[in-house]
Amino acid sequence: MPVDPVTGARLPYPGEPGYDPAMAAPPAGMPPEGMPPEGMPPEGMPPEGMPPEGMPPGDMASDLAQIAGQAPMPEKPFTIKALETLLKQFNETINKLSGGDLPQVELDFSGTEGNKWADPLPPQLFVPLVAINEALRVVEDGKYFDKYGFDPMEMTSDVEVRKATAQLKRMAKDKKLSDALMAPEEGAEEMAEAPPSPGNFDEQDEMLAEGLA
Repeated sequence: MPVDPVTGARLPYPGEPGYDPAMAAPPAGMPPEGMPPEGMPPEGMPPEGMPPEGMPPGDMASDLAQIAGQAPMPEKPFTIKALETLLKQFNETINKLSGGDLPQVELDFSGTEGNKWADPLPPQLFVPLVAINEALRVVEDGKYFDKYGFDPMEMTSDVEVRKATAQLKRMAKDKKLSDALMAPEEGAEEMAEAPPSPGNFDEQDEMLAEGLA
């Protein structure tokens, strides 16, 4: 129903006595009825610069995309069997090392032409492989990297995929590695006893916390 934007009084519809097209038009600078003000996103859309709901903060999403983009092309197509074995072993290893606290990686290779994968490793698998490899570099000054490390950037054939699968299988059997990965960092207990008050997180910590939520 058209109304006077100043008085709120009902205005006549077109064809009714007293109808004035000038009165029915919105004031200069005002959007038509039902449209958001200029500069505001439509209903359901995030403000400009904000990531869509369910996505990590922009910088984190950008970092993950950058890592995923580094996955090398295979020298020749991977076999689906080799990738499915790698995926299964990765999930079993992560489940053992984390005590079941981390989500499983889910990928569906069914329907792939010729049971071959001609592209780089899927990002859902490549990025976690990079992450676990980097964790090995950090834990106990790289002690476990020397034992179990592998280079995801060299995974360009079934041979390298099988090597990584074997390393993951060995990791799953190492209780000391699991304990080292799950152990709190030095000083973490003191921080847990005196957590920072709301608003005292630095920007990087806030981004990481939001991305893991």
